[in-house]
Amino acid sequence: MKNLITIIIVSLSFSALAQPTEEQIRQVEEAKKEVKRMKGQPFPSFELTGLDGTIYKSEELRGKVLLINFWFSRCGPCIMEMPEMNEMVEKYGSDEVVFLAPTFDNTEVVNKFLKRRPFDYQIIPDVKDFCLELNVRSYPTHFVVNREGIIEKVVIGYSVMTIGSLRKSLRKLLKTE
Repeated sequence: MKNLITIIIVSLSFSALAQPTEEQIRQVEEAKKEVKRMKGQPFPSFELTGLDGTIYKSEELRGKVLLINFWFSRCGPCIMEMPEMNEMVEKYGSDEVVFLAPTFDNTEVVNKFLKRRPFDYQIIPDVKDFCLELNVRSYPTHFVVNREGIIEKVVIGYSVMTIGSLRKSLRKLLKTE
């Protein structure tokens, strides 16, 4: 009987986790608005360590276009867009464009994930605080940052229009700057 009660409690806990509360939904929507308002603002300064040990400093990346993709390994939409994101790296990856992929996942989780699915961005694991600092609570979230460090575009979520919109922004920045 005790096992049955434990199973019922655990089941109810999981179903409660699966259904966000109205307050949680409101908080995520407010966070999305805050992130969208960042367009036209300087991207916050950062110093992040990549999966391969490379240190990325915002000051050292000035003069380059940045495409920053916040993601995590269990995010269905993030996974769906990865083949197209990899194509963008292949097409636009150069000394002029840096593709960064911050995630709150730890290094072990990311390494396991990458064994199954290639992701050609510069992966930045273990940056939960950075995600929260930027109010990123919906995934994927993309920032296109110009050579002066100003946010040109913010795209939250994934749709059939996401990749085209990001490509258009990259082409514009690479042509006009």
